[in-house]
Amino acid sequence: MITWYDIKLQTLQKMFATNNGSTTIPTDNSTREYISSMPGAANEALQMLATAGKFIIKSVDIANIPMTNLYPNGENIRSVSRGTIDFTVDNAHSLYFELKGSANLVITIGDLEFLNEDITSSSLGYVPYKYLIDNENNEKVTMTLTSDYPFSTKNVAFYEASWPTADEIQPFTENIRYDLSQIVDDFYQIDTKEVIYEGDAEVSRYTATSGFFQEGTKILLLPRTMPGNYKVHYKAYPQPITQDTTDDTVLSLDPEVAALLPLYMASQLYKDDDSGAATVYRNEFEVAFDRLTRSVKSPSSEHFVSESGWI
Repeated sequence: MITWYDIKLQTLQKMFATNNGSTTIPTDNSTREYISSMPGAANEALQMLATAGKFIIKSVDIANIPMTNLYPNGENIRSVSRGTIDFTVDNAHSLYFELKGSANLVITIGDLEFLNEDITSSSLGYVPYKYLIDNENNEKVTMTLTSDYPFSTKNVAFYEASWPTADEIQPFTENIRYDLSQIVDDFYQIDTKEVIYEGDAEVSRYTATSGFFQEGTKILLLPRTMPGNYKVHYKAYPQPITQDTTDDTVLSLDPEVAALLPLYMASQLYKDDDSGAATVYRNEFEVAFDRLTRSVKSPSSEHFVSESGWI
C-alpha cells in the first residue's frame, strides 16, 4: 500500500531536498515550489504508463437485452420516389425508426389519430425518431409516412415495452451500440481479447467471445441475436492526482509503477536545478518504461455493473 505522501517523499529524496534521509517532508520555501508541481508531473507519468507501458485492466458488466420487435423484418430498408409507406401492429406502446428524407408522419391507435406531424432528415444518412404511444387498451397501431419526394426508412421497431421517456427507447439495429466512455468514467480502450459472454436466461456459461464489433476505440457493438450478460474488460485511465489529493490517499499502483513515479517526477522537477541528475533519472525511467512495454500486461482488475443494460 503506497500513499501520495510516500511518492512525494521519494521524489524529494532523489532531489536531495530532505535532510539525511529523513522521512518527514520539509514544508519550507526550499520544497514548496517542488511540491506544488508534483501532481502535474505524476499525472504525466501515470498517463504514459497506463496507455503504453502498464495497462490498468478493469471490467464492466453489460446486460445486452434487446426488446422484441412486434414488426417483422423491421431492419429492411423501404424506399419510395413519392407516395406512402405504412406499418401496422397490435399492442405497441413505443416506436423507433430511422428516416432519410422528409415525410408526413401519422400514428393512429385503433381508429383514432394519435399523432400527425411533418418530420425532416437534413442529414445525408438516416436520422432516428422515437415515440411513446399511449395505447392503454392494447389496440392496433398504424404508422403512415407520406411524401411527394423520395424518402426511405429502416430499422422500424414497434415495442410492447414502454419507457419513462422517449429518449430512452431502445434503438432497433442488428447490433446494439454501447459507448463505453459514457458507461465508465475512466475508460481508455476496449480490451478486445477479454470480452466474456456469460449467457442468458436459458444458457449459463463463461467463455471469451469474438461475436462483437468495435467502432473506433470506444464503441462496442453486441449482436441482437446473442442476448445475455457480457463482462467487458477495458484499459482504464489512472486515478488522477490533483492539488486536493491528501497525503494519506492510497494510490492503486502496482509496485513497479510506484517505483517509476519518483524517477519521472524528479527528472521533470529537477531540470532547472541539476540537469545532469535530471537526465540520469529520466534515462533510468525510460529504460524501466521500455521493459514494462515489452512485459506481460496483467494488472489486477476492478468491476463495475451497467444497471440499465443499454444506452
